Amino acid sequence: MINKTEKEISQNWQGDGIKVSITCVAFNHEYCISEALDSFLMQETDFPFEIIINDDASTDRTAEILKEYETAFPNIVKPVYQTENQFSQGVNTMAILFPKIKGEYVAFCDGDDYWIDKDKLMIQVEEMEKHPDVDMCFHSTYKLIDNVREDVASRHADKTKVFTPQEVILGGGVFCPTASLLFTNRLISSLPNWFETAIPGDFVSQIMGAARGGALYLDRSMAVYRVGVESSWTVSETLKSSKRRQSVLNRFKEQLDFINQYLDFKFKDEIGKVIHDANLDFIKTRTIDVSVRESVYQQNKESFSVKTKALWYLLFRNQQLLNSLKFLVTLKDKVFLRA
Repeated sequence: MINKTEKEISQNWQGDGIKVSITCVAFNHEYCISEALDSFLMQETDFPFEIIINDDASTDRTAEILKEYETAFPNIVKPVYQTENQFSQGVNTMAILFPKIKGEYVAFCDGDDYWIDKDKLMIQVEEMEKHPDVDMCFHSTYKLIDNVREDVASRHADKTKVFTPQEVILGGGVFCPTASLLFTNRLISSLPNWFETAIPGDFVSQIMGAARGGALYLDRSMAVYRVGVESSWTVSETLKSSKRRQSVLNRFKEQLDFINQYLDFKFKDEIGKVIHDANLDFIKTRTIDVSVRESVYQQNKESFSVKTKALWYLLFRNQQLLNSLKFLVTLKDKVFLRA
């Protein structure tokens, strides 16, 4: 736990109103949740902030750790403890927190990620207030793979820049790292009801956040995204059955259709491309049962190019041929190295 008192954290705060609500979702994050919370509490600001964190019925010590922080920082750390896992029931676990938000701005961070810059919130708020027509701000991050910090990820420019909604949409959800996101409460409070069942992740939030005035990018790496840990949503989803993954794909496309209608088809070409690419990635993924991939191919084959159709019949659906090609490539590499 951070070596600071609540009084020390808030000593420079001005005004009584919450400026930023930090929202965080956690599930079985006992090994890393303290690192996330300490990174929030180390923020040096001249405005009040709060930390609202949803524990999704963890089966480890996550809730116990949260209670320790809640006791130490009762006016800042405000956990929500679920008795049943909401994620498994198709609930957007971040959206659960939205009715509790008091801040003018809302920062996102998953429980297995963390911030590394004590000035992150100050910098983002100051820049957002220079851009009143923008509802979303993000920045580059680092990736943490096997506890080793990798090169900077999602660095899209060498200066402050507003990216268009089209650029954010075509980024497919990885354009803006979750741990970097800051939204206006104006945007969060206006999200439609169907957002409560939006798929996990924040691609839907990114599209909605960028729709009005684009997304403000800051060229400063101020957070770390943990890749490949066992309790990460991304890994747990990958390990599900092929049918489950098809269900997630269908929900993803359904949400994009909702967004398309909600935004009066203003970005239909970009959203259409994202849907097409999602279908293509699905049928190419060898870890998904071929019969399930066949189903997705048949449902969407009219949208695929002649080249993709040929590759499907010659390569993507033929697991034995894929394995043979993989073996030949490996053999070629070995022969090349010996030579």
